[in-house]
Amino acid sequence: MMGLIDSVFGLFKDRREVLDLSSFNDPLALSIDWKPLVGGGSNFCTHRLRKTSSFTEDLACFKVTFVAFLFCIVFAIVGFVGFFVALLLSGDESGWFFLIFLAVGAGMLWWMKRKEISFCRLSAYYLRAGVRHDASSLHAIQLVREYVSGNKHSYYSYELNLIMSDGTRLNVTDHGSLRAIREDAHDLSAYLGIPVWDAIDYRLPGPAADPKAKKSE
Repeated sequence: MMGLIDSVFGLFKDRREVLDLSSFNDPLALSIDWKPLVGGGSNFCTHRLRKTSSFTEDLACFKVTFVAFLFCIVFAIVGFVGFFVALLLSGDESGWFFLIFLAVGAGMLWWMKRKEISFCRLSAYYLRAGVRHDASSLHAIQLVREYVSGNKHSYYSYELNLIMSDGTRLNVTDHGSLRAIREDAHDLSAYLGIPVWDAIDYRLPGPAADPKAKKSE
């Protein structure tokens, strides 16, 4: 009986190879945190890397995707229209409920816009939320995944984090499109001239292991 139970649980066990941190040939990779930096993450692509050029600057920017923008706008429009329709038809305060949709849509769009980040390799800076930072400390790009468990469905979300020379991390984006996250990491790596440390296909060593795998072991 126990053998049958072990066999069933074995089907869900994370069988990926354990990440060898020494393969990055950098002592900093051995000392940084490899657990997901931010909790959750959307199941669709929220930001993509876009490059723009002018006479004075050559920028690489993570911008809100059209799908993410449309998702937020639909929420806001449903709330806005629903509020006024309910107000005209009923004449009471029942329409205030729809303002929740308006607030959620506007809030999500504001949050996504604040996560936009621009890099300028010529002037060695990056800009987020109107604040300019020195880019000379950017050391590497880290890719990790997180298992997000919901009430109705679960999925993997992928993080693109910047690694600073002192080992601190900065999350750039966190969403569910593996293809997009890897493409953007590759393009940003080429633009900034720093390596990509991709741990997505590997099981993290020790306490940083995949939570889904832990539940199944």
